[in-house]
Amino acid sequence: MLENSGMILIDLQKAFDTIDHEIFLMKLECLGFSKSSINWYKSYLENRMFLVNVENEYSNPGDLTCGVPQGSILGPLIFLLYVNDMPKSVDCDLYLYADDTCLVFSDDNLKSIGSSLNRNFSSLCDWFVENKLSIHFGEEKTKCIVFGTKKRLKKLDELIIRHKDIRIKQHKSVTYLGCILDDCLSGESMATKILGKINGRLQFLYRKQSFLNSHLRRTLGNALIQPHFDYASSAWYPNLNKKFSKKVQIAQNKCIRFCLYFGNRAHIGINEFKEIKWLPTKERFQQCVCVSAYKFWNKITPSYMSEIYHSVEYSHSTCRGMFRLQQPYRNLNIGQKGLSYIGPRYWNALRSDLKSSKNTNIFKHNMKDEYFNLLTKKENDIYVYY
Repeated sequence: MLENSGMILIDLQKAFDTIDHEIFLMKLECLGFSKSSINWYKSYLENRMFLVNVENEYSNPGDLTCGVPQGSILGPLIFLLYVNDMPKSVDCDLYLYADDTCLVFSDDNLKSIGSSLNRNFSSLCDWFVENKLSIHFGEEKTKCIVFGTKKRLKKLDELIIRHKDIRIKQHKSVTYLGCILDDCLSGESMATKILGKINGRLQFLYRKQSFLNSHLRRTLGNALIQPHFDYASSAWYPNLNKKFSKKVQIAQNKCIRFCLYFGNRAHIGINEFKEIKWLPTKERFQQCVCVSAYKFWNKITPSYMSEIYHSVEYSHSTCRGMFRLQQPYRNLNIGQKGLSYIGPRYWNALRSDLKSSKNTNIFKHNMKDEYFNLLTKKENDIYVYY
């Protein structure tokens, strides 16, 4: 049965500034740090002073008993050590990235989702109090959302999440780590945001084009525009409908025209892509997916990728299963757009000599050459838009 997923995104108030030094040092001891290492951290945090400036009048110096120096290399590491035991306070999925925290629970019953999230959210709030961290309960700070198909979402009641007398507002779309996720995971909100950024930066470059030669145009295009096509693409690009996929490709074509000194309605085909050494957006997305599979296969990805990809077991007497990933069964279209499904599909279709590339950079270049060869052989150029 198809499940819905509920998520609570939690915003902490001044997370790095409220780390308690005594609690942190106690956690280091529990984690098994040596006495000399603990004393080193202690000396790093202690004997720091602060001043308050109000209209050019300074307060008397005060001792800092909490927080870590902002912008320091050790700041994020100290925070990660500080919240290392947070997952033990909940029994559902908890995703942590620095101070960005979210709770996730999946079930086909909305009441079960609400019950589990409320229970775990309450437990997590208690953990924050014990560790002297505080949640920002503003409407646009801590929020909740339910993910599902459009058909199922229409039939669902509102998700009610509370902490004491505070109600957490449910949203139709949320932003997590810079990626916009709408409740039906269509990818349209993220695509709209990306198209806005790309068009804005392209307009800026056109205003400055008199100062830019061909080399600078390509360099700035690679640095300022192309990364927007790649960022979190596995979360939004495969879910786009044909209308938005075409808009994304048109935006890339505009960038190519700028970089190659073409007119606004100039033809963009495979030869132009080859000249600028960019893959069309569809093939570029497939390349990004295959690179993640290559890194998993060569064990250079974070450990959590093992929850997404699984290698196929094979007998040493045959090489039929070599370099293959397991493709999970998905009977619905929405399930076939996830990374765990499309990753093995794209990867398994590659030739063995491509998969055995010596390093990631060589693999990327070989993939690009392979896609260009395939696109050149096509009689109809499906990537031409005006």
